[in-house]
Amino acid sequence: MIPPFDYQTPKTLKEACDLLWEASGRAKIIAGGTDLVIGLRNGDTRPDLLIDVTSLKELRRIEEDEQTLSIGAAVTHSEIADSLLVRRYGRILSKAVSEIGSPQIRNLGTIGGNIVNASPAADSLPPLLVLNAVGIVSSYEGEREVPIAQLIQGPYQTVLKAHEILVRLSFRKLSKEMRSGFIRLARREAMAIARMSMAIILRQEEGRIKEIRVSPGSIFPAPQRLIEVEDYLTGKVPDEGLFLTASKKVSETMIHRSGIRASTSYKAPVVEALFLRAIRRSLEEEDGTDWS
Repeated sequence: MIPPFDYQTPKTLKEACDLLWEASGRAKIIAGGTDLVIGLRNGDTRPDLLIDVTSLKELRRIEEDEQTLSIGAAVTHSEIADSLLVRRYGRILSKAVSEIGSPQIRNLGTIGGNIVNASPAADSLPPLLVLNAVGIVSSYEGEREVPIAQLIQGPYQTVLKAHEILVRLSFRKLSKEMRSGFIRLARREAMAIARMSMAIILRQEEGRIKEIRVSPGSIFPAPQRLIEVEDYLTGKVPDEGLFLTASKKVSETMIHRSGIRASTSYKAPVVEALFLRAIRRSLEEEDGTDWS
């Protein structure tokens, strides 16, 4: 049974920030509610106040300037997947969120909720890491920027203070030269939480890998880039032998950072296979942007 609570629908971001400040840690933000409602039903969270931010325009926009793409925290997964701007300049994120849950979940769930819930299996986090995305956080005290990589502290834990709201996220637009690949492994084809995933963005120059970013999902308590693997691949000519060696480095890095666990014998070959599929998919892209 869901415990009783007050419910407010602020008309401005300032009003929402004021409500959070006055609640002194006893309030929760709700947008899509796909994670929060489960927590309420299970008794995992018992707020005195729910603050519904779905009507705040600042949180519902997808905007661009000359170099940057910005996505409001209350934009739904479906809206991101359907956005021409996101498909042009952040195709890997569009691909990832299009595979989240069911159509009903994608229509309700928001990108901000997916981030702030901080599940190690969140499909949006590896793409956001390789996009070098930054979260813009607002509160009664003002506004600050936090890289998505630093926003998540651990499973279901963020650096957000109780009175802060994630307003939007932004990242530098990917150029046409950038290629990307996202692969997820779930219990079944759809409507399942990802068991593991892999996000890769790369750029070639004169037949060599000039730049590459790699981030796996669900293998670390918090999202991380595989800098060791990126450094190994940078400057090299891509071929299957190189990728096979790099895939071993992926599993070695996983073990080095997390240690050997009961699941390691299963995860190591799977994460290697996901890396190989993701990097092959990246190289197979004819154009790093989707202009349709």
